[in-house]
Amino acid sequence: MASTQEKPETTITLKDDEKSETTITLKSSDGEVFEVPESAALLSYTIKIMVEDGRAGDVISLEQVDGKTLSWVITYLKKHAVDPFSEKDKDEFDTEFFSDKEFNSVVDIINAANYLNIKELLHTSTRKIAELMAIKWNRAMCGRIFW
Repeated sequence: MASTQEKPETTITLKDDEKSETTITLKSSDGEVFEVPESAALLSYTIKIMVEDGRAGDVISLEQVDGKTLSWVITYLKKHAVDPFSEKDKDEFDTEFFSDKEFNSVVDIINAANYLNIKELLHTSTRKIAELMAIKWNRAMCGRIFW
């Protein structure tokens, strides 16, 4: 005898969708493996092309990006993949994201963003490098002028 019980109606939220979202596996140049939500990974045009070429089921090796840098890039992509995400929220996140990064780390992020073709991250990180260079230049000039 078949059951005639009806299932309760459910509402699917963005968080529920994220839990069931397809992931893409990325492997850094030093062998670290990362599971990344597809919506975040596809913000990289390079990864998007690899997925469209049929490599979505495989591990995508990123030979030009080390694990530490890739983890930073993934953090950035996950946050920027969230919808809705206002410009104010993006600016606040970007400021916080780069606040603890040293010059060489930002250069690594620029190289990764360029290789992965993530225009927004490339723009944001190059802006941060310009700020860091201005600070270094100002310190150097002050040291020459006043000391």
